[in-house]
Amino acid sequence: MHIKSHLPGFLVTLDGPSGAGKTTCSHLLRDLLTDRGLPAARTTQPSDSPIGALARSGTHQFHGLALTCLVAADRYHHIATVIEPHLQAGHVVVCDRYVLTAYVLDRIDGASEEYITGLYQHARPADLAIVLMDDPEQCMARAQQRGLYSRFHHEDLAAAQREHELFLQSAEHLRAGGATVLIHRVGQDDAPAVAAALAEHVTAAIAARPVHFSHPPR
Repeated sequence: MHIKSHLPGFLVTLDGPSGAGKTTCSHLLRDLLTDRGLPAARTTQPSDSPIGALARSGTHQFHGLALTCLVAADRYHHIATVIEPHLQAGHVVVCDRYVLTAYVLDRIDGASEEYITGLYQHARPADLAIVLMDDPEQCMARAQQRGLYSRFHHEDLAAAQREHELFLQSAEHLRAGGATVLIHRVGQDDAPAVAAALAEHVTAAIAARPVHFSHPPR
Protein backbone atom coordinates (compact mmCIF):
# COMPACT_ATOMS: atom_id res chain seq x y z
CA MET A 1 0.00 0.00 0.00
CA HIS A 2 1.34 3.41 -0.93
CA ILE A 3 1.43 5.78 2.01
CA LYS A 4 1.44 9.42 1.17
CA SER A 5 2.94 11.72 3.78
CA HIS A 6 1.47 15.17 4.31
CA LEU A 7 4.11 17.50 5.64
CA PRO A 8 3.09 21.06 6.43
CA GLY A 9 5.01 23.93 4.96
CA PHE A 10 8.15 25.17 6.64
CA LEU A 11 8.94 28.81 7.40
CA VAL A 12 12.61 29.73 7.54
CA THR A 13 13.47 33.36 8.21
CA LEU A 14 16.72 35.27 7.69
CA ASP A 15 17.41 38.21 9.94
CA GLY A 16 20.58 40.09 10.78
CA PRO A 17 22.33 43.44 10.55
CA SER A 18 22.22 45.55 7.41
CA GLY A 19 24.94 44.32 5.05
CA ALA A 20 25.15 40.78 6.48
CA GLY A 21 24.06 39.26 3.16
CA LYS A 22 20.46 38.27 3.92
CA THR A 23 18.96 39.19 0.55
CA THR A 24 21.60 37.43 -1.54
CA CYS A 25 21.56 34.35 0.69
CA SER A 26 17.76 34.17 0.68
CA HIS A 27 17.74 33.92 -3.12
CA LEU A 28 20.52 31.32 -3.14
CA LEU A 29 18.90 29.31 -0.34
CA ARG A 30 15.58 29.18 -2.19
CA ASP A 31 17.37 27.91 -5.30
CA LEU A 32 19.32 25.27 -3.37
CA LEU A 33 16.20 23.96 -1.67
CA THR A 34 14.42 23.80 -5.02
CA ASP A 35 17.37 21.86 -6.48
CA ARG A 36 16.97 19.37 -3.63
CA GLY A 37 13.38 18.71 -4.62
CA LEU A 38 11.73 20.90 -2.01
CA PRO A 39 9.08 23.30 -3.33
CA ALA A 40 10.43 26.62 -2.08
CA ALA A 41 9.34 30.23 -2.33
CA ARG A 42 11.26 33.34 -1.39
CA THR A 43 9.71 36.53 -0.03
CA THR A 44 10.76 39.61 1.90
CA GLN A 45 9.61 42.06 4.56
CA PRO A 46 8.63 44.82 4.29
CA SER A 47 6.53 43.25 1.58
CA ASP A 48 5.73 44.38 -1.95
CA SER A 49 2.19 45.32 -0.93
CA PRO A 50 1.10 48.98 -0.75
CA ILE A 51 1.53 48.85 3.05
CA GLY A 52 5.01 47.41 2.68
CA ALA A 53 6.00 49.94 0.03
CA LEU A 54 4.90 52.75 2.34
CA ALA A 55 6.89 51.30 5.25
CA ARG A 56 9.98 50.67 3.12
CA SER A 57 10.03 54.18 1.64
CA GLY A 58 8.89 56.01 4.75
CA THR A 59 11.62 55.39 7.30
CA HIS A 60 12.67 59.05 7.11
CA GLN A 61 9.07 60.26 7.35
CA PHE A 62 7.68 57.93 10.04
CA HIS A 63 9.24 57.46 13.46
CA GLY A 64 8.67 55.68 16.74
CA LEU A 65 5.47 53.71 17.33
CA ALA A 66 3.93 55.01 14.11
CA LEU A 67 6.54 53.17 12.04
CA THR A 68 6.51 50.20 14.42
CA CYS A 69 2.78 49.73 13.92
CA LEU A 70 2.97 50.35 10.17
CA VAL A 71 5.58 47.62 9.74
CA ALA A 72 3.54 45.29 11.96
CA ALA A 73 0.44 45.90 9.82
CA ASP A 74 2.42 45.01 6.72
CA ARG A 75 3.85 41.93 8.43
CA TYR A 76 0.43 40.58 9.44
CA HIS A 77 -0.99 41.30 5.96
CA HIS A 78 2.01 39.58 4.37
CA ILE A 79 1.64 36.53 6.62
CA ALA A 80 -2.04 36.19 5.73
CA THR A 81 -1.79 36.82 1.99
CA VAL A 82 1.61 35.40 1.02
CA ILE A 83 3.27 33.26 3.68
CA GLU A 84 0.29 31.23 4.92
CA PRO A 85 -0.96 30.27 1.43
CA HIS A 86 2.51 28.94 0.56
CA LEU A 87 2.70 27.03 3.84
CA GLN A 88 -0.76 25.57 3.33
CA ALA A 89 0.43 24.35 -0.08
CA GLY A 90 3.34 22.57 1.62
CA HIS A 91 6.06 24.93 0.44
CA VAL A 92 9.24 25.95 2.21
CA VAL A 93 9.07 29.72 2.59
CA VAL A 94 12.34 31.64 2.83
CA CYS A 95 11.58 35.10 4.25
CA ASP A 96 14.16 37.88 4.14
CA ARG A 97 13.57 39.60 7.53
CA TYR A 98 10.83 38.67 9.96
CA VAL A 99 9.70 39.33 13.54
CA LEU A 100 13.20 39.04 15.02
CA THR A 101 14.17 42.21 13.14
CA ALA A 102 11.35 44.07 14.91
CA TYR A 103 13.08 43.43 18.23
CA VAL A 104 16.08 45.33 16.86
CA LEU A 105 14.84 48.14 14.63
CA ASP A 106 11.75 48.92 16.68
CA ARG A 107 13.81 49.05 19.87
CA ILE A 108 16.25 51.40 18.14
CA ASP A 109 13.20 53.52 17.32
CA GLY A 110 12.01 53.59 20.95
CA ALA A 111 9.58 50.67 21.32
CA SER A 112 10.00 48.49 24.39
CA GLU A 113 10.65 44.75 24.21
CA GLU A 114 7.33 44.17 26.01
CA TYR A 115 5.43 46.29 23.48
CA ILE A 116 6.96 44.41 20.55
CA THR A 117 6.17 41.05 22.14
CA GLY A 118 2.54 42.04 22.56
CA LEU A 119 2.33 43.43 19.05
CA TYR A 120 3.48 40.16 17.50
CA GLN A 121 1.77 37.70 19.84
CA HIS A 122 -0.46 36.49 17.00
CA ALA A 123 2.25 36.29 14.32
CA ARG A 124 3.03 32.85 12.95
CA PRO A 125 6.41 31.82 14.44
CA ALA A 126 9.23 30.73 12.19
CA ASP A 127 10.01 27.02 12.12
CA LEU A 128 13.67 28.01 11.91
CA ALA A 129 14.85 31.57 12.51
CA ILE A 130 18.34 32.15 11.13
CA VAL A 131 20.37 35.16 12.19
CA LEU A 132 23.23 36.02 9.85
CA MET A 133 26.01 37.78 11.72
CA ASP A 134 29.20 39.34 10.42
CA ASP A 135 31.73 41.88 11.64
CA PRO A 136 29.91 45.22 12.22
CA GLU A 137 32.50 47.16 10.24
CA GLN A 138 32.16 44.81 7.27
CA CYS A 139 28.36 45.02 7.42
CA MET A 140 28.46 48.81 7.55
CA ALA A 141 30.82 48.97 4.55
CA ARG A 142 28.56 46.70 2.47
CA ALA A 143 25.45 48.68 3.37
CA GLN A 144 27.15 51.94 2.42
CA GLN A 145 28.34 50.46 -0.87
CA ARG A 146 24.81 49.27 -1.66
CA GLY A 147 23.24 52.60 -0.76
CA LEU A 148 21.77 54.00 2.46
CA TYR A 149 18.09 54.17 1.50
CA SER A 150 16.84 53.77 5.11
CA ARG A 151 17.66 55.71 8.25
CA PHE A 152 18.37 52.34 9.89
CA HIS A 153 21.44 51.91 7.66
CA HIS A 154 24.48 53.19 9.50
CA GLU A 155 27.17 55.68 8.68
CA ASP A 156 29.01 55.26 11.97
CA LEU A 157 30.55 52.19 13.55
CA ALA A 158 29.00 52.72 17.00
CA ALA A 159 25.48 52.44 15.56
CA ALA A 160 26.44 49.34 13.59
CA GLN A 161 27.88 47.75 16.72
CA ARG A 162 24.69 48.49 18.67
CA GLU A 163 22.60 46.86 15.93
CA HIS A 164 24.93 43.83 16.05
CA GLU A 165 24.47 43.52 19.83
CA LEU A 166 20.70 43.91 19.63
CA PHE A 167 20.43 41.09 17.10
CA LEU A 168 22.32 38.77 19.43
CA GLN A 169 20.17 39.85 22.39
CA SER A 170 16.98 39.41 20.38
CA ALA A 171 18.02 35.93 19.25
CA GLU A 172 18.46 34.91 22.87
CA HIS A 173 15.13 36.51 23.78
CA LEU A 174 13.28 34.44 21.19
CA ARG A 175 15.17 31.29 22.20
CA ALA A 176 14.09 31.85 25.80
CA GLY A 177 10.51 31.95 24.54
CA GLY A 178 10.88 28.56 22.85
CA ALA A 179 11.79 29.59 19.30
CA THR A 180 14.29 27.63 17.24
CA VAL A 181 17.00 30.16 16.44
CA LEU A 182 20.26 29.52 14.60
CA ILE A 183 23.02 32.13 14.69
CA HIS A 184 25.26 31.72 11.64
CA ARG A 185 28.47 33.71 11.57
CA VAL A 186 29.50 34.52 8.02
CA GLY A 187 33.24 34.91 8.64
CA GLN A 188 35.31 34.48 5.50
CA ASP A 189 32.69 32.49 3.58
CA ASP A 190 31.18 33.91 0.41
CA ALA A 191 27.43 33.97 -0.19
CA PRO A 192 27.21 30.58 -1.99
CA ALA A 193 29.09 28.89 0.86
CA VAL A 194 26.85 30.52 3.46
CA ALA A 195 23.71 29.52 1.56
CA ALA A 196 24.97 25.94 1.21
CA ALA A 197 25.52 25.73 4.97
CA LEU A 198 22.07 27.14 5.63
CA ALA A 199 20.50 24.66 3.21
CA GLU A 200 22.00 21.83 5.27
CA HIS A 201 20.45 23.21 8.44
CA VAL A 202 17.06 23.70 6.81
CA THR A 203 16.88 20.25 5.22
CA ALA A 204 17.99 18.63 8.49
CA ALA A 205 15.29 20.52 10.41
CA ILE A 206 12.63 19.48 7.89
CA ALA A 207 13.76 15.84 7.98
CA ALA A 208 13.59 15.82 11.78
CA ARG A 209 9.90 16.73 11.87
CA PRO A 210 7.29 14.05 12.61
CA VAL A 211 5.66 12.62 9.48
CA HIS A 212 1.87 12.64 9.30
CA PHE A 213 0.32 9.84 7.23
CA SER A 214 -2.84 9.97 5.17
CA HIS A 215 -3.57 6.35 6.21
CA PRO A 216 -2.24 4.29 9.11
CA PRO A 217 0.71 2.16 7.98
CA ARG A 218 0.19 -1.60 7.60
